[in-house]
Amino acid sequence: MGREDPWLARIEDIQGRVHGAGTMLDGEYVLTCAHVVEEAVDAGRGAGREVRVRIAGRPDDAYPATVVESCWQPPLPDQRGDVAVLALRSALPGVPRARIRRTWQHDEIVRIFGFPAGTDNGQTVSAKIASYDFSGERVQLDAVTEQRVERGFSGAAALAANGEILGVIAVVRAPLAESSWMIAVRTLYKYASAVLDGHLASRPSQVAPGDWPSPRIPEVLADPVQLALTRHLVGWLASGGPGGVCAIGGGGAVALTSRLVGLTVPGYRRAAPDETVSGAPPGTVPQLGEVDAAVDATGLTTEQVAGQLAESLGLLSDRVTDDLSHRLQELGSPVVVVVNAVDLAADPGELHYRLLEPIAARAPSIGVRLLLAYHGAPPRYVRSAVAANLAQPAVPAAPALPAPPAAPGGRPGGTAQFGHRLERLERSVAEVESAERAARVRRDHVAPRILGTPPPQVAAAAALTVRLRVLRDTGSAATGSAPRGRRPGELDACEEAAARALARARRLHAECTALLARRNRARGRLEAYRSEAAAHGLIEELGDPYEAARRLLYSGGCDLPLAELRVEEYHRAVRREIDGRRT
Repeated sequence: MGREDPWLARIEDIQGRVHGAGTMLDGEYVLTCAHVVEEAVDAGRGAGREVRVRIAGRPDDAYPATVVESCWQPPLPDQRGDVAVLALRSALPGVPRARIRRTWQHDEIVRIFGFPAGTDNGQTVSAKIASYDFSGERVQLDAVTEQRVERGFSGAAALAANGEILGVIAVVRAPLAESSWMIAVRTLYKYASAVLDGHLASRPSQVAPGDWPSPRIPEVLADPVQLALTRHLVGWLASGGPGGVCAIGGGGAVALTSRLVGLTVPGYRRAAPDETVSGAPPGTVPQLGEVDAAVDATGLTTEQVAGQLAESLGLLSDRVTDDLSHRLQELGSPVVVVVNAVDLAADPGELHYRLLEPIAARAPSIGVRLLLAYHGAPPRYVRSAVAANLAQPAVPAAPALPAPPAAPGGRPGGTAQFGHRLERLERSVAEVESAERAARVRRDHVAPRILGTPPPQVAAAAALTVRLRVLRDTGSAATGSAPRGRRPGELDACEEAAARALARARRLHAECTALLARRNRARGRLEAYRSEAAAHGLIEELGDPYEAARRLLYSGGCDLPLAELRVEEYHRAVRREIDGRRT
């Protein structure tokens, strides 16, 4: 273990028997698994969940420790929870402060120090990070050495090369099993933020908790549209589905976003008025640690915004502004990124085109949820990702689809008609989601093979889904309320946005399909011309022009116009030779 590693711990019962591992966070607290503590308590019949902690380098001393109640979550069904922080009875001097990293990278190698049977002095093994499990709370580790993570490693930290904690081992299999599971930092933070918050290697937001405005429910959530929007944004950010983009603007959107981000930070939540959390409407309080990186863009350059996001995500590089959208793909999804007050940045247009648009275009494919907030209305160039324009909630627009006939007993534009249109819009949004997914799959297949593949468009499905749910909550037929005020105009706008998004997805799919077919036709012509050359004994004589065309057509990043030119040049060469022999 390196000098930068945190101090390792061994969890024992009061009789001195070993039950698992732990990690010293500082001189007072030890991070481990709840089931390790439960086993030690049961075996030692300790009172008050007291166990003993023995620390590497001090094998002769066993320190009494008890559970920190605010950081205790026993194992839950479906392999969730299982988090514990212990507090030593007396703090130890000189213990280095552990660093916890919120994000990990695919295939990143971690080191784990545990206590398998027969090795009370411990053993180090390595593993490779694979992916989240079904619940999203744990991450699969695959073996990379002959030694495996096995029983006795539970509670041990999974350490990065620089000693940062990336998770805690919770589930192990038989000694020869290829995989094990660690509790992700996102999960550790959810159950034990009271202690872990002070050990993060980087902050999720560069804005200090004291700089956030104090959230006042009457101001932020009194309006039914903002209340519904908040609920559905909280649900979307926490969802386990694909990534996407949502943009909101005007009418307190920046304050709403500031409140949402702030309540994911323990220090801010503790400092907020009691009614902000305990008295908040159901579904409006996000989980602690839900946001991985957040920046208020007011007055910042594009480079500054990119640098702050990268620092929070642990992705610093020499060309962070241009690399960030690609580096995000290395992280284990889901990743939640928030940029607030986008239109108050030093250069909002540059910020969008250089940084935000490349992230947005890849967000659904790489599991990034990108939330953008504007003081004014969201600009035209992000309109496909607009989840709410609170500045102008009732802008009329021509319906994208013909309206169905009024239901019996209903009148055009009445509650029944509104309900029918909502149902149809829901089907349209589902169609958009399916079409965008198909277009992304096709483009992801074509782009590495053919240069000039159309850029992916900002995905609209996530924003349309949030927008539809807000519209349903604030005026569906089920509520019994007439569709007054914002609802008819917003429904018109949603129908139009869904129609545009569907057309855009289908166009991208068709363009990529056409490029692939065009390349395949060029391949077919090349081989047909080669067969003609073979029939006249010209294979070797015309080998160079054939290979020039073939290299372009069968290599990654094919320059299709140039390849077609080379195919035609080969064809002319074949015809010249054949015609020359005939004369």
